[in-house]
Amino acid sequence: MSMLGISGANVSLHIIEFPSGRFGSVGSIPTDICEPVLADRAAVLGQRAFSDPETNEPMMWKAPSFETVEAAIAHAKDRGHSPMWKNEAQ
Repeated sequence: MSMLGISGANVSLHIIEFPSGRFGSVGSIPTDICEPVLADRAAVLGQRAFSDPETNEPMMWKAPSFETVEAAIAHAKDRGHSPMWKNEAQ
């Protein structure tokens, strides 16, 4: 699926542990790491939504979170990124 967003860019992708205990990316997160989901009202009003070219539904990018830091790192690496964890390249 090809939609607007950051993709294939050389960005500094940092993985952190959220207060919930899950792990995920912060900063300029490339869209190839995210999943397109139906946009909520806040995304539409905040102009973060885009129109799905096939259905014309309002969509937004949602970055996944993971139970382990290893899973978060693997997800990023599988998509060609070199994530940072605790300021060290992985």
